[in-house]
Amino acid sequence: MVTCERRALFACGRDERGFGMIELVAAMTVLMIGVFAVFALFQSGIVQIRRASTITTAGALADAEMERFRAVKYETLGLDATEVSALVAAEDPDVYAADEAYAPSTTTTTVSGGIDTSSTTLAVASTTGFPSSAEFRVQIDSEVVVVTADAATTSWTVQRGADGTTPATHAGGATVTLVERVAIPSCGLGGSPCTSLPPSKTLTGADGKVYRVDTYVVWTQVSSGTGTPGRAVKNLTVVVRDSASPYKEWARVTSVFDESTGL
Repeated sequence: MVTCERRALFACGRDERGFGMIELVAAMTVLMIGVFAVFALFQSGIVQIRRASTITTAGALADAEMERFRAVKYETLGLDATEVSALVAAEDPDVYAADEAYAPSTTTTTVSGGIDTSSTTLAVASTTGFPSSAEFRVQIDSEVVVVTADAATTSWTVQRGADGTTPATHAGGATVTLVERVAIPSCGLGGSPCTSLPPSKTLTGADGKVYRVDTYVVWTQVSSGTGTPGRAVKNLTVVVRDSASPYKEWARVTSVFDESTGL
């Protein structure tokens, strides 16, 4: 047996007969750090897979809704204004009206000098906030009027009694409101055309989860490749949200519907 006295060429160290408590604790700490890192990696992967599944399912619901809208008549694409107002009033905090697709219809002016039932010229006090080119819609009292020309001036050329409304006489000072949302009466109220499209509903996806599906229909103006403005078309947006936390948006699909083609 070689003793410390006989090992002249080697340093004499302590006798290591196994791990001490300190070494054992250090080794376990390093091992735990490695295990927790692997666990966190797997946990993150599971969360991402679930999120991807939710987004895919929501996207499929949005696409299915949009395809259903493409199969109906153009004149029925719209929302009942009373139902939209009731939904916005019932939400706290607001979700539906806070979306970028929601058109508030807050741009207003007033009639200058009055207008009778047969007039095709509408004089207004100001055009601030209104589109600078036709075509667009405005509402005076209960009548919807289409501005077809001279939008950049304060004397608009108009088409009376649009969207099923009746031409009426309007006195000077009557409020003129820019119509941004497509308003069509609900079929439950009778009349034609009518809509059965709700502004918000819940659907169950293929994953068994319940989703909130909000629909927006607004007027927008198309332009040619050279920038020449054209007629107004319906811009329909479907937003799929988390039913429990509707501020979470999972999918959004937008499509334009033109009167001449229905698409």
